[in-house]
Amino acid sequence: MGVAGEVQYQPYPGPQDQVQVQQVIVTGPAPRTNVILSWISCICCFPIGLVAVVKAHDADRRLMYRGDLDGARRSAEVAKYFAIAAFVVAGIIILGGTGFLIFLFGFLLPSIDPS
Repeated sequence: MGVAGEVQYQPYPGPQDQVQVQQVIVTGPAPRTNVILSWISCICCFPIGLVAVVKAHDADRRLMYRGDLDGARRSAEVAKYFAIAAFVVAGIIILGGTGFLIFLFGFLLPSIDPS
């Protein structure tokens, strides 16, 4: 304490001591993150579907924790493209395998003479 009538002042915190808080306000509907589509595509074609799952969860993380709508939309679009690619690759593999089996059992094996 000082002498009677003397005023003591606390030092004012400088700009380096101040913390700025930014609030993110999300407007409009949230983009679809395509998480379900990605997991289903992961079942169909694992390597390509796994990339779709990772990108869909990245979109979900960007949306929920950061509020980055544009980044979430981009990641969700990439996830959708990879999911569609996984479905196409799985369809080609299924149709190709079915065609091969039809060729093998329908044309090739009956033409072999067992005697």
